Amino acid sequence: MFNEKCVFAGSFDPVTTGHMDVIGKCAMMFNKVVVAIGVNNQKKYTFPLEVRLKMLQAACEKYSSVTVTTFDGYVADFLRKENTKFYVRGIRDGKDIEYEEKSFEFSVKLYPEMETLFVNCSKETKNVSSTLVKRLIKEGKPFEKYLPREALPVLKEFIK
Repeated sequence: MFNEKCVFAGSFDPVTTGHMDVIGKCAMMFNKVVVAIGVNNQKKYTFPLEVRLKMLQAACEKYSSVTVTTFDGYVADFLRKENTKFYVRGIRDGKDIEYEEKSFEFSVKLYPEMETLFVNCSKETKNVSSTLVKRLIKEGKPFEKYLPREALPVLKEFIK
């Protein structure tokens, strides 16, 4: 276990079992885990920030070492503000690694001490994505198994 803190950031639009797989692994490796919803005013989200925050808080409640928050701006600046250098990214396949390495090149210029740690998703969650969940909801198909059960009441209240 690292005796430090890490940040796991994303849009969580919505939070999925894949995200929770990574969060659970982080909770085993770090004393403190900051799960942060990044706010990008240039991006269009399906779920409002308040709904995403409530879903994520409900899903993470079982982890005493996890705090949930939001931030805007660059991840590198947020890491510095949180006084940590560890940035965690969930990896499903080689495409994810390629994408993250390109993003890392820019971030490390802003915060040279930053370390990106890749956490492999388990085989049960490697095909889960927020995009998949949104598509299933739109098509009226069952989506519940891809969301943490604690987040379901929040999401169902919003979509009814």
